[in-house]
Amino acid sequence: MASRLKNFWIENLFGEYTYEIPIRHTERITAIIGPNGVGKTVCLRLINALFHGQSWVIANTLFNTMGFEFTTGERVTITRSVPTSKVPSDSKPRDDDTPAAQLQYRMETPGGESFSWEPVTLELTQGNANRIVRTLPFLTRAGPTRWTHDHTGEEYSIARIAEEYSDRFPDDFFRGTNEPPSLKQLLSSVDCHLIETQRLLVLEPAIERHYAVYMGEQVRTRRRVGSNLVVLQKAQTLADILQKTLTDYATVSQTLDRSFPRRVLEFQGPSTISETTLKAQFDDLDEKRKALMTAGILDTEYDPVSIQAGNIQGDLARVLEIYIRDTTQKLEVFDDLRAKIALFQELIRDRFIGKQMSIDRRGGFLIRTKDGRDIPLDRLSSGEQHQLILVFELLFELRANALILIDEPELSLHVSWQKKFISDLQRIIKLNNFDVILATHSPQLIGRWKDLTIELGDVDENAFEA
Repeated sequence: MASRLKNFWIENLFGEYTYEIPIRHTERITAIIGPNGVGKTVCLRLINALFHGQSWVIANTLFNTMGFEFTTGERVTITRSVPTSKVPSDSKPRDDDTPAAQLQYRMETPGGESFSWEPVTLELTQGNANRIVRTLPFLTRAGPTRWTHDHTGEEYSIARIAEEYSDRFPDDFFRGTNEPPSLKQLLSSVDCHLIETQRLLVLEPAIERHYAVYMGEQVRTRRRVGSNLVVLQKAQTLADILQKTLTDYATVSQTLDRSFPRRVLEFQGPSTISETTLKAQFDDLDEKRKALMTAGILDTEYDPVSIQAGNIQGDLARVLEIYIRDTTQKLEVFDDLRAKIALFQELIRDRFIGKQMSIDRRGGFLIRTKDGRDIPLDRLSSGEQHQLILVFELLFELRANALILIDEPELSLHVSWQKKFISDLQRIIKLNNFDVILATHSPQLIGRWKDLTIELGDVDENAFEA
């Protein structure tokens, strides 16, 4: 059974706040509301830090204890303390990234076992240092554990590189591996993503390739070198997903087509399906194929055949029965993708006034005016790009039962989009099955969904009335 986060709590956040955030599994959406400064965003980042081994994020946040409870019975507790010993006044500052705070992890299992450990900081070997330079060529090494950004002149420590660019490196690159195997297995079973608005729009200099997850498998995709817009990368990712699905379709088709003559010859006796049912199934397949062509998934070079009642008898009925079975199996390859693309197109169509989106097997998705003129993706407004990217990620880049953390989704959304956000999110969740924790202070976004909220700090109840 896949594990899901059940509860998160934290004591003395910023030396002031104590919170408990139970995850609403039935509704699959938990909305954290509260005024600015009470720690909504920080709670999301701390949850994400556990799943991605970002102990430096946790160590640099002021709190006493925080904990995580899972549906499979495990509990993980992290205690933070600051050493009482003081550095001598005449000592030189050290050029390293050892945090001032110390962390103590503890894991309890449903069987009664418990493990305690402290995270191990990265030992920067020459190999690790070279890997950083190769992966981030815009950084120049300026000291044993310091780098300088070539364009901005900003100084980067290992901790800052880890926080801003950890997605460019293996998961265990910036951390030790002294965690118990049971914790690694637990955390790897939860596909956790933190979506921060400012990271939806702009990337650092592009990587030539990366991997997305689609239907539980890694899909190798290409980023356009030199492009700094995430929306362009998402369009290419969809093109790669389409190509992978078409390859799967071709594989299934070739396998069935090779054995089709043999199976027709081996079919003995009359058809097992009535003439009426055969005709209805044949018509249904035609409609399904037309829907795939309309969606841009299949080519439009198909000549539908009309079968009249009374003409399906004997050998023809047997051949059609096998043909219908084979075609059904072939087209089932597209079922998941077709449903996601249909919802993707519908949600974007409802938001983009005067524009329409079409699916293109080479370009992924294209935006056009209603009179057919192409609109470059980089010419879309920031709000439109935000919507494209967010909806795309939630539909196409998650594993089942993923945990999605969304910080202030109302940013870049005008009021009408905010009012639709929760209901549209529910439709995506129904199709894709994942949990969401979102942090917001938008009454328009919450609207009539007050039962999904967890209040942090003093909340003006009147502001969140539907």
